[in-house]
Amino acid sequence: MARLTKVELVRGVIGDALNDRSKPWHAAFVWAEALTGLPRFRVLLCVVLVASVLFMFEPTAELMSNVFALVLPAVATVSATVSPPVWRKYDRVSAADEARNERFAYWMTFAAVLIVESLCRPVLRFVPLYQMCRTWFFVWCSVPIRDNGSAYVLDAVVRPLFEMVFGSDD
Repeated sequence: MARLTKVELVRGVIGDALNDRSKPWHAAFVWAEALTGLPRFRVLLCVVLVASVLFMFEPTAELMSNVFALVLPAVATVSATVSPPVWRKYDRVSAADEARNERFAYWMTFAAVLIVESLCRPVLRFVPLYQMCRTWFFVWCSVPIRDNGSAYVLDAVVRPLFEMVFGSDD
């Protein structure tokens, strides 16, 4: 029973985020709902399912992974550099600074993953569904929320390694 409650809680959080009018994906889900007639949560599940099936084929898996990991965050970075995201609910200067810091954390995480991948490439070629896992990891890292994957990786992995190698400033 407790597991069912946790699943319902997660589904509720995702549903609330999908229906939040202030989020950048709101317009895309309005369009998808009108096109398909399906509720937003089911549209999201369909997108995840189709993307996961496309990851089964090696050429599309690498291409999709690179698009998600490089092109979409690059567009978001340029956008954050030009003007702060419209969904921020506080002053423009703070919004712009926070958006730039989020993008900086993403690119630090991206660089760290590329270094690890270059060292482990011969082994990673034999890991099943590696490209799919890599892509979903980068999607988690680039989601425009405060505590996304980039913030976690920066705080839990990159910063401690940096302090271990170069010492702390305390």
